[in-house]
Amino acid sequence: MLEFFRRNRGAFLIILTIVIIITFSVSGAWRYDKNAQVAQALPTDHAMTVFGKDYTNAEAGQVSRSLQFAMQHLSMFDLYIGLSSLGKQDGSNSGGGIVGTALVLQQLLEDTGIRASDAEAVEALKKLPNMQTNGIFDPSRGQQVEETAGMYGLSTADLLDIMRLKIGLEKLKELVTKNYAVSRLAAEKQYASSQQTMKVSTIAFDTEAFKKDLKVTDEEIQKAYDESKETYKTVEKRAVKHVFFETPTDLDKKPLEERQKLQKAVSDRLNAFTEKALAAGREANLEKLAAELKEKVETIAAFEQATPPEALKTEAALVEAIFSQPKTQPVSDAVKTDKGWYVFTVSAIEEPKQQELATVKDKVKDGLIAKKAAEARSKAVNEVRDFIAAGLKDKKKIEDLVKEKKLTLSPVTDLDAATPAPNVPNSTQIAAEAAKTGIGQISQAVDTDKGTVLVYVNAKELRKSDNAASLRKQQADSLADREGEGVFQAWFAKKVEEARIETPVRTETAA
Repeated sequence: MLEFFRRNRGAFLIILTIVIIITFSVSGAWRYDKNAQVAQALPTDHAMTVFGKDYTNAEAGQVSRSLQFAMQHLSMFDLYIGLSSLGKQDGSNSGGGIVGTALVLQQLLEDTGIRASDAEAVEALKKLPNMQTNGIFDPSRGQQVEETAGMYGLSTADLLDIMRLKIGLEKLKELVTKNYAVSRLAAEKQYASSQQTMKVSTIAFDTEAFKKDLKVTDEEIQKAYDESKETYKTVEKRAVKHVFFETPTDLDKKPLEERQKLQKAVSDRLNAFTEKALAAGREANLEKLAAELKEKVETIAAFEQATPPEALKTEAALVEAIFSQPKTQPVSDAVKTDKGWYVFTVSAIEEPKQQELATVKDKVKDGLIAKKAAEARSKAVNEVRDFIAAGLKDKKKIEDLVKEKKLTLSPVTDLDAATPAPNVPNSTQIAAEAAKTGIGQISQAVDTDKGTVLVYVNAKELRKSDNAASLRKQQADSLADREGEGVFQAWFAKKVEEARIETPVRTETAA
């Protein structure tokens, strides 16, 4: 059990931090207890003001607990994300955080007369996945949720209020955006963009072609080395000694009792070892512990993280742990892998050392040539693009323009902006740029893994589809939803500004 908590302490700390933030983010008014020397918030203290209405810590805390419960035990992430996305248009949330946003929403629902009935709230609650088994409402799970809610100080009525908030948010969106209509032109453009096939040709500028005649002098190499000397160092190496607790093999072929016995034996050995290491603290010694507990120590010579030895090539988690192990911790925590558990000590560290120019001269030279080639390629691409664009404007043919520059125009398999072509390198980037380029025009430069290409668009055609009408409607509805969400967020942001949310600043009086 101790080992379990040690291995998962990161997750526990994250959860604990979230709980603390949510629980106390609503606390605005504080009092200072001179005798206890501790700042204390009282339930009746003022927490925040929304639309001129004051809320106490108790009231705001009730909303906070409801949201926390909805997220953790009802998996209502859509409500949490929905509230988090609302607020000021600069992307920041209101002064009261998500609780303040929830209080704004409550007031707006009251002002607009939107209130879900008890029956609606109950039905929505029953449809939550956490309340169902095999897609059907499960009364026993419902009872369990109610019991857990009680631990949060929440009643059944509070659960229904949570659902009313969720339902109300959707109804308010519908009310605000009901008269919004997406532009037919925008919808058609989106449909055409996603359903069109593009016939294109490319002009490639490979970096390697620009390297052929490039030369660099010893003076340039020396200068480049001096300017980036710090980057030419050896890579850190680490040597380790470890104890391996192997997971029993073929467990699925053994009887349950034997399987549990074998697993417990490994677990007991591992826990005994890690507990002794933990108790010894900075004085822990892997070899001494192994001798006491009769465990075998194995040694691995110094290696670089990027090139682990054969024995560790499939143990990525272990290699990562070795190179992140603090120097102040002599014996590591247990590291789980597919084969079992490792506990190790870093026995030696070879720190990075400065490499002399003679050692890295070829690397520096290659870097200089690559840089010069990239600069030459970029210049050539810009000159060719300007030349072709001007020629096309003068009604010249693309074939003649390319031939004049002694370049090659390569036809490409028809491209679909939504689906990468498997046999065309960098097809996604090429298609994206072609989609923005007019027919009979040359694109902006597209960087590839080999250099740069320019894309000439020969034609764009809509694919024939038997379900074109339904696809058009589906995409138009999707666009309307996205744009409607933006309209609602902008509207709600103005309401948050009008709410003038205020939270008192914590003050302390010296004893």
